[in-house]
Amino acid sequence: MPTASTEAAPRSSLARRYFRQLAGLSVGLLLAAGLIEALFGYAEARASMARVQGLQAQAASAEIAQYLSGIERSLQAVQKMPWGQPGFEAAQRREELHRLLVLNPSIVEITDTDAAGQPVLVVSRVVPDQRLQSAAPAPGAAPALPSPGYGQARFDATGVPHAQLVVARDGQPPGQTWARVNLRFLADVVSGLRLPDGGDVYVVDSRDQLIAHADPTQLLRQQQLASLPVVQAARRAPAAAQMPVQAADAPGLAGAAAVSTAARLPATGWLVVVEHPRAQAMQPVIATLRRTLGLLALAALGAMLISAAFSRRMAAPIARLRQATAAIAAGQWAQAPASEPGHPMARLAAPDKGDEIADLAADFNTMSARLRQSYAELEHKVVERTAELARQREEAERANAAKTRFLAAASHDLRQPMHAIGLMVGLLRERTADPAQRALADRTYAAVQAMETLFGSLLDVSKLDAGAVVPQPVDLALADLLARIEHTYQPLAAGKGLRLRVRPSTLAVHSDPALLERILGNLVSNAIRYTPHGGVLVAARRRGAGEVQLQVVDTGVGIDPAQCELVFEEFVRLAGPGAAGAGDEGLGLGLSIVRRTAALLGHRVALQSRPGRGSCFTVSLPLAHRAPPAAPAAGSAAPPARLQGAFVLVVDDDARNREATAALLAQQGCLVALAASAEAALAEAGRHLRSPDLLLTDLRLGPGPDGLALVRALRQQAQTWIPCLLVTAETRLPAGLDGDVVLLQKPVTADHLLQAVAQQLVAVD
Repeated sequence: MPTASTEAAPRSSLARRYFRQLAGLSVGLLLAAGLIEALFGYAEARASMARVQGLQAQAASAEIAQYLSGIERSLQAVQKMPWGQPGFEAAQRREELHRLLVLNPSIVEITDTDAAGQPVLVVSRVVPDQRLQSAAPAPGAAPALPSPGYGQARFDATGVPHAQLVVARDGQPPGQTWARVNLRFLADVVSGLRLPDGGDVYVVDSRDQLIAHADPTQLLRQQQLASLPVVQAARRAPAAAQMPVQAADAPGLAGAAAVSTAARLPATGWLVVVEHPRAQAMQPVIATLRRTLGLLALAALGAMLISAAFSRRMAAPIARLRQATAAIAAGQWAQAPASEPGHPMARLAAPDKGDEIADLAADFNTMSARLRQSYAELEHKVVERTAELARQREEAERANAAKTRFLAAASHDLRQPMHAIGLMVGLLRERTADPAQRALADRTYAAVQAMETLFGSLLDVSKLDAGAVVPQPVDLALADLLARIEHTYQPLAAGKGLRLRVRPSTLAVHSDPALLERILGNLVSNAIRYTPHGGVLVAARRRGAGEVQLQVVDTGVGIDPAQCELVFEEFVRLAGPGAAGAGDEGLGLGLSIVRRTAALLGHRVALQSRPGRGSCFTVSLPLAHRAPPAAPAAGSAAPPARLQGAFVLVVDDDARNREATAALLAQQGCLVALAASAEAALAEAGRHLRSPDLLLTDLRLGPGPDGLALVRALRQQAQTWIPCLLVTAETRLPAGLDGDVVLLQKPVTADHLLQAVAQQLVAVD
């Protein structure tokens, strides 16, 4: 009698054999069908893309033709005017042509010619107007006049293509009008026609030159495209042949395989080319292959079902086991135990199945129960952890909001007394005649400036961390920046007995001027602080094709190479011999601000240093795209001050600031009126026979109207324009700030305030 194992072997072999046969037959049939579908789909996709690309080329040609004909129509509209009649003489014609230049930015120059083709009137954007007398043609010579319409395109010295547009003039006097058209604006039209998925549109003139493309670098190459297959096909096509003309799987403009279609521009001989990479044409084929794979998957599933029908007694228990494991894999932990009806393993665990399948079912049930328990515990832990993370995130957001509120309040509330202290110390310096007391006042003034610097550094770090600083990079010349750095820090270096050398430079870089000056100023200030003797060198040099390196080199104490990265951290001040001079103070934020600001601008900062020999800080900047215009030379003398007898209305809700400002202005001979609010300021101005020569007001004026509202109200009350200085401790500037209101941010030193007042009063004169 055969055993269970000997009976199971042939049944298992038969099930596998049937499975292979049925599955192989189904997959083979569907694979053949899928390949046929792929071939038809490929052909249909190519035909569809040809149709779509043809429509795109015709649409682009129509759009560009409409743009060109619009220029031509504008010239024709001028020709239709009754020139030669009263009110339509040469002066009016010149004025009309100038207006045409304004209305059509693409027209560079317009020339009126007589019947012999001699210029009689020229208006241009780039050269002064010309009046040329008509010259009689040579006897017996027939004038060679250009045909109406657009001529051949030509590139000027800067690489910009131009074309001549000729319009016949039937009126008085008879002749032609020539317009030189800048085709750079045609590139703007082409840019608006840019196709999705990597498609491009470009224009080729009658000499097969590329004259319009969305990418400006393509025009700078001044490419000849006569060898391009799509251009050759379009030129070979008869003039009466149906356009557009397509070139498939041929090299495109970039040299890679592409599908291109060309359409003619009417009356120009130009071609509009629409080009797509060849890879786009393969997308339908990929879709067909995906459908084929889907059919193959269905065939495999059908083969497994048919095989299960023929080998039910042998394969059914294994199939049910697979269903149970799939249920667990899908997360269905709440399913009933295998011993209960309805479970996929219920029949396997029946008492009459005392075989390995029943043991497998029992082991599976045990495993399933343990997995359910583990999953429940894990889910509980995930819920707890999620709640904890949410709580921590909420606390972090509250802390960040509290930090923001604190910085805003601290910025405003600290700037007010610092502003008052600066004005009072400046006033004290002016009133002190005793040398000893004057020296004490100078030291106090230096301490106030140091306090303002430290406060500004803290706010700078906070702004950089909060993302409130938005760089505005432009092309700027380094000569002006280096001159300001030398002028600002030369007294500081001389005070320590150091020599500050700044090498002039003609280079220009692409960066934010204010942020770059802050970076370089911090590096120079840091170098002077940590240099006990010797000097500091600031220089710029070019590296490679597109990089400029700004370097600050000192002969200071130097830094251990192991600590070169540490110095860029916040509140780090390395101790060492000569690390700080007398009165040299700081929070260790300068280099941290340098690193963060440079990262915001995308600049690299590097440090090389040797202890006892000095340090070299290098900032790598991109070279400017084009040289910026030279800045006007600054005068050596300060603007003349007209302070004596000037009537200044001072408005500030802080009594200390109000009184200190009034005393400082009175010291200079000004007539000062004071007010604590906008309403009081208007009333005070109404009590005087003359209007104030200057309004100096704070932005925030208590619960009433603010400083901007006061500016408008005072000018309306006085019915005249009054210059205004708006002084504020706010870190965020007001949105409605008028262009003629000068803004000063507290704290303002006495010298700076007096200079600003003098400049405003001089501007009135």
